[in-house]
Amino acid sequence: MRFTLLLVLVLCALAPAASAQDTLPTIDQAVQMADAGDDAGALAALRQRAAANPNDRDARLWIARLHERMGSPDLAEPVYRSVLLEDPTSLDAMIGVASTLLARQEADEAIEILEVAESRAPRNVTTFVLLGRAHRLAGRSARAIEYFQRAAAMEPTSEHRLRLERARLAHQHWFETRGFGEQFNGGTPDSRSGEVRVNYRLRETLRVSGRGQVQRKFGVSEERGGGGVEWRWRPDVALHGQVLVGRGNLVMPEGDYLGEIAYTYQAATWSAAVRYFDFTGAKTTLVTPAVSWLASERLTVDLRYAMSWSESNTLLNGEAGHSMQLRGDYRLYPRLSIQAGYSGGVEDFETFSIDRTGDFRANTAMGGLRLHLPTLTSIAGGYERQWREQGISMGRVTVALQQRF
Repeated sequence: MRFTLLLVLVLCALAPAASAQDTLPTIDQAVQMADAGDDAGALAALRQRAAANPNDRDARLWIARLHERMGSPDLAEPVYRSVLLEDPTSLDAMIGVASTLLARQEADEAIEILEVAESRAPRNVTTFVLLGRAHRLAGRSARAIEYFQRAAAMEPTSEHRLRLERARLAHQHWFETRGFGEQFNGGTPDSRSGEVRVNYRLRETLRVSGRGQVQRKFGVSEERGGGGVEWRWRPDVALHGQVLVGRGNLVMPEGDYLGEIAYTYQAATWSAAVRYFDFTGAKTTLVTPAVSWLASERLTVDLRYAMSWSESNTLLNGEAGHSMQLRGDYRLYPRLSIQAGYSGGVEDFETFSIDRTGDFRANTAMGGLRLHLPTLTSIAGGYERQWREQGISMGRVTVALQQRF
């Protein structure tokens, strides 16, 4: 009798605790909340589970994943690491730590962890994708392509195929042909231009390029050509130099000399360039700081300022000029991007001509499209409308085709 009474008392004492445990949301319920868009609610539910049972590693892993999804990899990393410390064989924890390391550009440490993960799970697609991203971030694009190929072979989804294509676009040689036509109001003759560019990768960190251009502007036909070199000194630092020459040109420069350095930190690439244009009867020196910001997976924003100093036979003193360019590129669909932008002053120094030296003042609006084909071919088209002083306006249509090989 005493034993029976004692058993009843014990069961009554345990009943409220069991009931309280049963009221906690399950992990599946929390994941469903997150999938429905309620990340904050899912995070709160998972924290309740982890507080009630600190040994619930699955709940802690999901807490870390939600921190990552909500844009807080710095909060996710210590949670992943705590699970990995308790269970050094946890593949999910390894992948999580590596993912947060990549978010703060720590490619080498991420690769060390991912190589261990690969040895434990040699057919894990997520590991392949992260290794590809890490090697690409570290400047080893050939290795990145190998891992993206393995991921696409195991799971040939559109996402994996596009990731592989983009890695190849960044790695391979390329050939481009481009042309534009300009039409001015009034009696100014129309302009036409065509050019060919080749960019060849000698090795992982070194590329050389060649460029030839012909143009007819203001009734004068001219041409120029030259080449350049790009050296990736470090994964985050690149140096670029270029020389273009066109002896006897009157509208285009006779000499065009460029030196540039670019530094990439997280989602932004900062650059600074010095460029010297030698015209017949005029000279222009240009200093250009710029930044290209990857605002999201779809949107890139470019901002460039240029300060120029021109001297000519017709000026008693030199003349300064200032230009500003703002452009955006938005990936509307996986293979289709749209561009839009505005320029004050000189809109493009790649087509710089003698009529835009000195204190050139103009406003230019532009828009365009770029189509990326599965054959690693890109087709682009754009239109620019420019308004200059004294009522002069100009419309320019540009088309380009680029092929990787």
